This record gives sequence, structure tokens and C-alpha cells, in this order.
Amino acid sequence: MQNNKATSKKDKTLYRQNVFFNTMKKILYIFGFLTLMVSCTGLPDFSNTPSISYNNVRILTGTSTGQLGNPTKRDSVIISIDYQDGDGDLGFNDADFAALQKQYGLDVRTFLIELYVKKKGAFVLTNPSVKYGGNIRFRLKEGTKPGPIEGVIDYSVNFEYNLTEGIPELTGKRDTVRFDVTIKDRAMNTSNTIQTPEVVIYKE
Repeated sequence: MQNNKATSKKDKTLYRQNVFFNTMKKILYIFGFLTLMVSCTGLPDFSNTPSISYNNVRILTGTSTGQLGNPTKRDSVIISIDYQDGDGDLGFNDADFAALQKQYGLDVRTFLIELYVKKKGAFVLTNPSVKYGGNIRFRLKEGTKPGPIEGVIDYSVNFEYNLTEGIPELTGKRDTVRFDVTIKDRAMNTSNTIQTPEVVIYKE
């Protein structure tokens, strides 16, 4: 009887050990598979020169304070672009901006916009007295360690009603326009240029 009890106890111990080792094998297999998946996917391999593509364009009509302090109607054309950048140096803080101004001059622009107006069925490039575009005044990647980023940037271009000085191609009444957009990173690497579809401003 004692022999049978000892054998039974030993069998149970072996059974528990087999279950334990089989379970550990499954866990290690799953862990190895997940590790392989992560190593295969890895981080996206983007160029350090930013790349952009068209996302969307829309118009919001509202009011603003005019040059004489009076309320005036305004069309805000909001241009949305998708971006990718390998080292993540898009956008900048005040220190970055000051350094860029010192190196490249006061009128540093990293979001570049060219305005085209349709005249007699063809688009004409304008040369406004005040250039469109500006800067992305915050870093799009947290921290200082380089790394790939991607996302969407929205940028607004404003057109005040009854104020078209400096752009003779605009009439102020149902003008059809489109935009070319280019961006730069903090190293002044220049992206490709995208073209928006045409939109009509000054509708009302």
C-alpha cells in the first residue's frame, strides 16, 4: 500500500512538472513570436527630408477686426497636409526660431504657401506684398532624441472681405484660387510641393 501511495505521489509530481514545462514552452513560443513580429515591423524608415501629401482643404467664413478696428467678414482657408519625417525635426520652440533667424534672416518661413488665382480659365501665380505662410511654432516631436514622426498639419490662410490690396489678381468677389504648399524642417531640408484643389473665396 505504501508503495502504491509513493508511486501515485510521484506520478502526480511528474504530471505537474510536465504541465509546468508545457505551459512555459507555450509562453516562450508566444513571446518569441511577438518579438519576431516587432523586429520585422520595427520603426518606419522615413527620409530625414520631410515628405508631405494633400489631405484636405475647407473654408470657414467668420468675422475679424479690420485695419480700422471695425468688424469685417473673413474667409479662412484651412489647408490640411499629411507629413512624414525621419528624424522628427519639424516645428520649433522660441530658442529654435531665434537660432534660425540668426542664421537665415528675420523672415524665416518653414510653412511656405504660394497663391494662384484663376484668370480666364488659367491659374496665375500671385506675388503678394506680404507673403503667405509662416512657421509651425511648436515641435511636432517630444524630446530631443531623433526619430520618425508622421501626422497632419492644419494651416489657415485668411482673406478679409474688401481688402485685396497687394494682390491685383483678386477681385474680392467669388475668386477661384488654389495653393502650392512646401514645408521645411529645422535643418532647412525642403519637402516636396503639394497642390490643393481649387476653392472659391469671397462668396458672400
